Amino acid sequence: MDPAPIPPNFISLNEAVSKVGTGPAFKCYNVIGVCVDYLEPTKSSRGRGDHMITFTLHDPWWMLQGQGMKFRFFNANEHRLPAIHDQGDIVILRNVKTMNNNGQLVGVSNYDTNWVVLPYAELDALHTSADIETKALWQGKSDLAYAKNYVQTPLPNDAVLKYVKYIAEHEDPSRWSRLAGTTRIQLENIIRSSGGQPPPREKKFRLVEQLSLPSYTQRIWVEMLAEVRKIYTSDSRMEMEVTDYTSHFDLYDHQYDNGQSGRDGDEFGYLDYTNTSKSWPGPWGKMALSVVLWEPHCSEAKKSVNEGTFVYLRNLEIRRDKNGLKLEGHCRTDTFNSTSINFEVRKPKEDDEELKALLLRKRNYEAQAKAENKHFFRHPQDANKRKVKEVEEVDDTHRSKKAKGRNRRKKENKTAAAAQQVGSAKGTEDKALKPNVNVRCNNFDVPIKPIIDILDGDILERKTPKGNPYRLPFQNCKYKSNVRVVDFFPDNIEDFAVPRVTSEYDVLGDSVDDHEDDIWIDLTQKNAENVQWEWRFFLLVEDARLPPNPGGRPTQMELLVADTDGDFLLKMDACDLRDKKNATVLAQVKEKLFHLWGDLQERKEESATVEALEAKPSARPFECLIKEYGVPVRKPDQSKDSCSYDRMFRLCWTTI
Repeated sequence: MDPAPIPPNFISLNEAVSKVGTGPAFKCYNVIGVCVDYLEPTKSSRGRGDHMITFTLHDPWWMLQGQGMKFRFFNANEHRLPAIHDQGDIVILRNVKTMNNNGQLVGVSNYDTNWVVLPYAELDALHTSADIETKALWQGKSDLAYAKNYVQTPLPNDAVLKYVKYIAEHEDPSRWSRLAGTTRIQLENIIRSSGGQPPPREKKFRLVEQLSLPSYTQRIWVEMLAEVRKIYTSDSRMEMEVTDYTSHFDLYDHQYDNGQSGRDGDEFGYLDYTNTSKSWPGPWGKMALSVVLWEPHCSEAKKSVNEGTFVYLRNLEIRRDKNGLKLEGHCRTDTFNSTSINFEVRKPKEDDEELKALLLRKRNYEAQAKAENKHFFRHPQDANKRKVKEVEEVDDTHRSKKAKGRNRRKKENKTAAAAQQVGSAKGTEDKALKPNVNVRCNNFDVPIKPIIDILDGDILERKTPKGNPYRLPFQNCKYKSNVRVVDFFPDNIEDFAVPRVTSEYDVLGDSVDDHEDDIWIDLTQKNAENVQWEWRFFLLVEDARLPPNPGGRPTQMELLVADTDGDFLLKMDACDLRDKKNATVLAQVKEKLFHLWGDLQERKEESATVEALEAKPSARPFECLIKEYGVPVRKPDQSKDSCSYDRMFRLCWTTI
């Protein structure tokens, strides 16, 4: 067949691609092409209720990359989209424009667009315009064209028909790509239209242990959340060793060497290790994936990523290293956006379930390393720093408080006669005491329970449905009681607030931490960036009822006031009360506590003996809420998976 010229008022697809922009030079055009690829109509993601069809056209003059020019048509009515049903169908388009869609040049429809589709199977039977009128699958316009009763879509004339046959005969079907079949979006729309619920889409998110390269490909692209354990940098590259605390057999095997194992450098000497400790902070074994960040990721990462940072990596290419042995990652930019940054720094949040799951795995690994006597660094940057100096632990202060109580009871026996004389006067005084109106608790609908009943060990005795007895170590419950304060600890109110290094595990919200020695700190030994102050002190309270016998003492209980319970009690945030800059705050705290316990502080400062202090309790009684809980305590003779519990009580939901 002789070459057929492009019909009048039509242009080639090469020229059509170049007509992107605005103004008279970029007005609508007409094209004809052979459909070499298409997707079935589906709902558009534009949120307007439109339907969309995407197809690719080719002609003999196409010289650019790819199979041809892509077109994307929209219409509120699916049946008014070009009815393309097979590769090889001839599509005649009029009044189409070219747009730049995220770097890709695409032909799109508009209000004036119209089209004719000639089926591939019917081309041999087309000889005249009349044949086209009966064989055309669809000829149509946009909705607006129908609304305005525009002229009927013109049928191809003889020149167009000759051109159609020419381009059809010069197509090589072997060059057409295999159709993708039904897309995920199309399947979801089909399921929804039938009243069903499509299955959730497969996520690209992977754990390290889930990384695998199928036999038919040498690389995969995934998303991953991990902690940065080591960083090595050069001018245009950053390499990170990251982990999510799962393992994979195709990763480097880090062996524990008492904190000295590490990398000495890359073989070409490109990476800078001068500011990086050689010691590997853990985890050990095959748990760390090497991830390379090139520009533009590298510059951004140098600003925000440190050892210990949690990062979410997108478009992460997983492949084998140059030796074909180990897996490694490369953070890539998006195909149509070379400036995109595909990593994000994450910080622990209550609603970030992925990061909370990672932290839980990290904490479990940390406990395992401790049991194996491996020095695992929770914060990798601390691997070569001097260990933080410890202050006296709360448990130690609690034990010293109990010892003081035992000494006090011994002295009571020596002064029984004096106590009896004072007891009668004290009983009369107690009757005259009115409730402390300055202290209130939340309206918790439970009856008031005396301390002697709360501490009664018999309430922990239980029986199984078969009648077998057993004993609870503690109860998770709350009580309401009527008490008065008779003592407090520490003796110096300046020590009622303590510094605490905020832990990444705080977001887990289960109050489990096996590293109390790293939490309570001496501020002279550590940077205070991650330090927060919390209330932490004890109140010794007793039943605010008459003693059962003359000269006897009401039952006493130690109540811990800590953290947010202290905020609620004092209506103040904790701070460094020893700092002279907070002298006003300290005075306010003392004023608040005066309303709680009267002149108890002054009497403690003036009293030379414990007997003198106990003989004159003057604090007014008040109602408070008490929370019972258990603190795990592992004894030397107990296994790793078992522990005992100390029954503890703390003040809660009570305010001055």
